[in-house]
Amino acid sequence: MDKREAKLLFERCFPRFVEAGLQAVSEITDVKVKEIASLWAGMGGVVPPGSDIWKSSSVYRITATGAKIKPQSIVAKRVQLPKHCDSIGDQRKKDSYDVEAAFYQKGHAERLIDAGCLVPFPLHVEHSRGEGVTICMTELEGRSSHPQGYEAFVRWLARLHATYWGPRADAACSSTGGLQPQGCYWHLDTRPDEHRRMSGSGWMGRLKLAARAIDLRLKAAAWFKQGGQIVAGPTSVSILAAKSQSWRLLQVCHGDAKGANILYTNGDGGPPPRTFHRSQELSERLRSLGDPVPDLEQFRTSLELALCDWRRFSEIGLGGWGDSSATKRVMKAWRCFVLRDGGDSEEEDEFPVLERLDHGKALASEEAYIAAMQKEFPA
Repeated sequence: MDKREAKLLFERCFPRFVEAGLQAVSEITDVKVKEIASLWAGMGGVVPPGSDIWKSSSVYRITATGAKIKPQSIVAKRVQLPKHCDSIGDQRKKDSYDVEAAFYQKGHAERLIDAGCLVPFPLHVEHSRGEGVTICMTELEGRSSHPQGYEAFVRWLARLHATYWGPRADAACSSTGGLQPQGCYWHLDTRPDEHRRMSGSGWMGRLKLAARAIDLRLKAAAWFKQGGQIVAGPTSVSILAAKSQSWRLLQVCHGDAKGANILYTNGDGGPPPRTFHRSQELSERLRSLGDPVPDLEQFRTSLELALCDWRRFSEIGLGGWGDSSATKRVMKAWRCFVLRDGGDSEEEDEFPVLERLDHGKALASEEAYIAAMQKEFPA
């Protein structure tokens, strides 16, 4: 990105400066541009000298100065999207950038800020689906870790989930809302190649066979909305949701909630997160919004099924890296924390998903695991 283009982008952000808490600017005399990050392979990188700036895909810091203002910086993210994707992976990345543009363009960032979730404030978005995306936003300052930042992280996620819960999530993921109907970059529908390459033996073979049942259970709202008709591989399987309120556990989620994607600003944080910490914060938020509150057992069920879903992806997608604790929880009993009488206590609790589905021995088919899922973890 050259200085001329950077100056034009900076000027297009002027109308939102005051609302974003930046100093009002009417004229700038100079700009400096620095590339601060490249993007996913295949859709970003350092721009060679003399290349067309509109074909660059990177993240830039643009710092401008003027006669009567101190230097101010914004962040500009520019992505060149392919018109046609030749692989599931490229389509997944393209869809992600389309959704990111919609997040900043359709008021979702401001909505989260109002709910107490700190995110960059959108200043300007240029978006043409299937061609290119440019997002200009405020720059957040902070650090990537905090000795006691766990509780702040969990509370941030709880606020996100409460803001987009149930019918509010449906609206956000509609054609007008622009967010992903099915989020998280590792869900089974977008990772068929990795699923196919999983080992067919041992506990991993059991997880491979159970993957479809786990995926369908996590999407339990679709069972109810579509009259109980789902598709598992080539076979159509009828599943009726036991409770019509199962959709209330569906929400918009963070696409990749890990430390590398989180900044800590200030505050003392708190103890390491437990299921009930998120449950408490989320329950309070849901009550304030007039929503029915699921019980802790429903939260725990969703957590353990989601952990199995994650472990299925990470076996091939990440080579099983860093997942020894997740493996133990998928395979056998684990130590959980429960909430009692307004306080918390720790105790051993049997919650091995695979053991409950197949009692330690692989079932005959995906359909058999779906039937076991209905019995052990009804929606």
